[in-house]
Amino acid sequence: MRSKINILGSPVNNCEDSIVSQLKEDKKNVKRLKKDDNRSDNKTNINHVIIEKIGPQFLDGVTKLTYVPGYNGDYIRFDEIIQKNQLKSAFFCAMTIEFSWLLENLPKNISIVVAKHWDPENGDSQGVFCIPNTNILLVHPPMSSMGHGCFHAKLMILIYDEWIRVVISSANLISHDWEISENIVFIQDFPRYNENNIINNDLHLFAKELKDYLLAMGLKSHIIDKLPQYDYSKAKAIIIPSIPGAYKGIDDVKKYGHGRLSQIVKNICEYEDVELECQSSSLGSITPEFLNEFYRSAKGLDPYIIPKQRKSKRDKEQFEENESPGPSQPSQPSQSPQALQQPQPLPPITIVFPTNKTVLNSKYTFAGAGPLCFSKKCYEQITFPKEILRKCESNRNGILMHTKFLLARFIRPSPDQLEEKRLLEQEQNRQIRINKRKIIKNKYDSDESATDSDVADVDIQETITEENILDLSQDTVTDYVHDVQGDNNIVGWYYCGSHNFTESAWGKLNVSRDTKEIQLKIYNWELGIFLPITKLRDDDDKENNIGEQRDWFRDHGVPVSYKRPPNPYEESDIPWFSLGW
Repeated sequence: MRSKINILGSPVNNCEDSIVSQLKEDKKNVKRLKKDDNRSDNKTNINHVIIEKIGPQFLDGVTKLTYVPGYNGDYIRFDEIIQKNQLKSAFFCAMTIEFSWLLENLPKNISIVVAKHWDPENGDSQGVFCIPNTNILLVHPPMSSMGHGCFHAKLMILIYDEWIRVVISSANLISHDWEISENIVFIQDFPRYNENNIINNDLHLFAKELKDYLLAMGLKSHIIDKLPQYDYSKAKAIIIPSIPGAYKGIDDVKKYGHGRLSQIVKNICEYEDVELECQSSSLGSITPEFLNEFYRSAKGLDPYIIPKQRKSKRDKEQFEENESPGPSQPSQPSQSPQALQQPQPLPPITIVFPTNKTVLNSKYTFAGAGPLCFSKKCYEQITFPKEILRKCESNRNGILMHTKFLLARFIRPSPDQLEEKRLLEQEQNRQIRINKRKIIKNKYDSDESATDSDVADVDIQETITEENILDLSQDTVTDYVHDVQGDNNIVGWYYCGSHNFTESAWGKLNVSRDTKEIQLKIYNWELGIFLPITKLRDDDDKENNIGEQRDWFRDHGVPVSYKRPPNPYEESDIPWFSLGW
């Protein structure tokens, strides 16, 4: 696990000694500011403690931002989620947990199951453990066997006398995430079946996916045996899980990460043109290839266009011999290998992440920037799309956020654009059929010298072998020419949860060296929810006003945490870089 100083981050070009010194000062300021906030908020706190709501509060499901002292609004507190006096047992999972803080907010002597990140270098091991002299069962889930990754999911399953509460969020179980930084939670209550009801042995999909997720962690009965006792028929959200692994073949690709996102959008509201905004508290290496792959999933298209064939050494030598100009031949730059590897154009995606200036001007500065992780090395890679970065500034001035959002708005094309698109896709479909015939006729030999890391970098744009072509579903070819489908009342969708906008969280497609199948590699445990955005009465009037300076998503009931539309980075802006990343 990261050391404390690595988590807390720093601005660019400051030495570590000054960072440590500033960090100590910031911690003192945090304590002082929190005391001031609590003092000014004292009256509200007294009323809040006195009035505790009874019974289920979220039967219809709701997405809310977390409360931060000193800011009034429609926010939710941790104790409002817990309803301490009525809670009977609970399951919690998060990457980091402050047990002393958590237990202070729970009733004594109830059964608690806690799943969290663990590190073998600290002497930890995978498994389920009883903590001596406590009522806590500790779970260390299986971690990625591919070298890195973390347990990053945030889930609460809270059990009461007459209902069960499911909470999926971006917040760790630490005071920082519930008192200093801004987070997002989805909450829904599900009532217990009456004794006279016949409980169907087939779990509702929402509960089944929770069960499968808990089983994958290593649990066998705790909490799981309670799930069938409740009615999930009004489940509002669709779960998007990520579990570490290399998922081979089309069916498995659709289960997790952005493969799962693709399947959900395709089933509910597949659309051709989407503007996608990705707000994240951590970023990694982002390439045009990943952006295009992810964008296909966001539109509801199969993300797995078959990867480009890797040529063997013999093929490469023959290519160079055939393509190199002779003594009397003019150079043909358009046929050079470099010309065949032009960078992909970027899809209509923007990434929302705070600038260095935003962090330094924030209320808690360094101490508040603990959850923000981004490496200067990743940013300076030639493939990183700097032009799509947007400023992340909270609607609560001075607060930094640990939220993670995907915001998708469908754009209805004009009749001329539709006709142009139809003709283009018709030509693409023709080229696909031609390429299939060519590759089946002249199949390349495999390059036995290719390494796993080489394979991970292949361009997911062309075909590889006859076996891969025949493995594809018909949808993968025909989705180039599909018409707009789905519910006409759905005008977009949003995601919130634990997934940062990274390949480790959402997965990256490549080709299995062993089986030559498409595979989705995921390194992290993550969990989030998908909700469609439905049409408002005046949406037709706003249809073409995409650039208007207002928050379209807040108009449609999405509790977005940052100022929208987000402004582009200025020339002097750089992202916030965390120390040690």
